[in-house]
Amino acid sequence: MSGLNGILDVARRALSAQRAGIDVTSHNVANASTPGYTRQRLNLQATSPTKETFGYLGSGVAASGVQRIRQAFIDQQIRNTNHYLSKSAEQESVLSQIEAAFNEPSDAGLGSMINGFFNSFQDLSLHPEDSSFRNSLVQRATAMNDGFHRITASFDQLKSDLILDAQSKVDQVNTLVREIYETGQRITSLEAGGLDANDIRDIQDLKIDELSKLANIKVLDDGQGGTLITLGNVFMESRAGFSTLQAGVVGTQLQITVAGTSSVADIASGELGGILETRNVLIPGYQSKLDSLVSTIITRTNAVHSAGYGIGTLPGNNFFVGIDGRSIDVNPAIVSNLNLIAASGDGAPGNNTVALSLAGVSDEKLLNGGSETIPQ
Repeated sequence: MSGLNGILDVARRALSAQRAGIDVTSHNVANASTPGYTRQRLNLQATSPTKETFGYLGSGVAASGVQRIRQAFIDQQIRNTNHYLSKSAEQESVLSQIEAAFNEPSDAGLGSMINGFFNSFQDLSLHPEDSSFRNSLVQRATAMNDGFHRITASFDQLKSDLILDAQSKVDQVNTLVREIYETGQRITSLEAGGLDANDIRDIQDLKIDELSKLANIKVLDDGQGGTLITLGNVFMESRAGFSTLQAGVVGTQLQITVAGTSSVADIASGELGGILETRNVLIPGYQSKLDSLVSTIITRTNAVHSAGYGIGTLPGNNFFVGIDGRSIDVNPAIVSNLNLIAASGDGAPGNNTVALSLAGVSDEKLLNGGSETIPQ
């Protein structure tokens, strides 16, 4: 429509559209620090022209909608990075506790205790009949054994703690999946009614980002406001519904399964993946190596010691009892009778050959197929 009314009408639409643009900008500025917020942009388009006698005349501009400035590809890259980073961070936290349990390097560390134990046999070789040196040997052996017991107990405690941690993380996964499903329902309802759901989509994306820190998920947008989320081999959420997980120990292994089924979730990364690998693989691996070290010390020490003579006693006495880091201890018979400690190779007074042999055990290549000595 030409004329003054047409001019004023074009101006009115222009002012209305630019006012909407200012509103969107204000919304962006107000939410600059809001977690998960995505910057929005007002889309403008020319309004339909009016037909005049000389042709078509433009009628101005109008707002056609508000669009989030977000890229699905970048979202996917961030989520992939999230679950790898979170796995590493979770494992770093647990491994630092294992490192603290070994307390190395330090004078109170396990290596120093092992060294002190074998050095006590060297000291005994200089005074093979002196009870004070025999008592010192038992005390240092006990201190070493306590170190093995303490580390083993630390492993046990860590494994128990990780079960509780896994259950807590699974609860977080279940809560997030339910909230993502509910948010998707709201988005579908709003957009079906012709309304923008940008801020609700931000909430949905933020929860998906949080979920990606917990486990290796894959997310697809169904184009109707909903999502399709899988976790490893497990369906977790779509507009049709959602699944929940549960954590528990099966045999010796911590497992994450779909609630109410025996279907095991293939969780390879994220915080849950880090917990599973640390609990089921890394800690048992360290425990196995520790037990192998302890077993080697027990077996070799007993073999040499049982062939020697104590003070007025015959050969055949083992120095240690037990088989691993949990059960190693000084033979109670020796604790109650220090004369049973074998220092002599023939029973003659002053003979110290067995004590010297025991002191040299730490230099023998007994570990890793005969290629490594006992660490000190």
